[in-house]
Amino acid sequence: MNIEFIGKGIEWTEAMKSFVEGKLERLSRFLKEAEEDQVEVVVTLSTTRAKQKDFAGDSRPTFYRVDIDMYLKTWGGGSVHAWEEDVDVFSALDRVMDEVERQIIKLKQRRHEIRRRAAKLKEEMLTAELTPSEERELPPVIEEELVIEKPMSLEDAIFELKETGVYFLPFVDVATGTLRILYRKRGGNLGVINTKCKMF
Repeated sequence: MNIEFIGKGIEWTEAMKSFVEGKLERLSRFLKEAEEDQVEVVVTLSTTRAKQKDFAGDSRPTFYRVDIDMYLKTWGGGSVHAWEEDVDVFSALDRVMDEVERQIIKLKQRRHEIRRRAAKLKEEMLTAELTPSEERELPPVIEEELVIEKPMSLEDAIFELKETGVYFLPFVDVATGTLRILYRKRGGNLGVINTKCKMF
């Protein structure tokens, strides 16, 4: 865990740094999956004067504000930000560390939930792949006899196709004696297949 201390208008004392480091050490149990160099912590200490005077006298009390930014560079990433202010610097530090701990626990719970859902989804997908899919029932095939009454010309076959309203019409070409199939194409056009099968 890399810790950077920033002071704005105030110097960090060794006692304050030790206090923060001890509190962050306590939080390391929640960051077991993160290696030492994968957690960056920036702790900023600043002071402000109260807008109103205190009850005791004429002076305006000094407030210590502590901002903590923690950046996790592990799987899923994430960051935590918390701040507190108090007239006592150690009270501000203590309260802000409690807030950081609360946010880290919440972040960890959220990650566990994401992992649990991902594992469940993966298991469901594997189960679906292993289960044989239901075979689709094929429609029944009705066998019909090909009845060709008499040889005809292509013109007669076109007339017959239009009269009967069928989609295709097999016929024996009167000129060549071969089996040909006249059929309707999309768009209203007609097509003809020459099978080159001699019928007589």
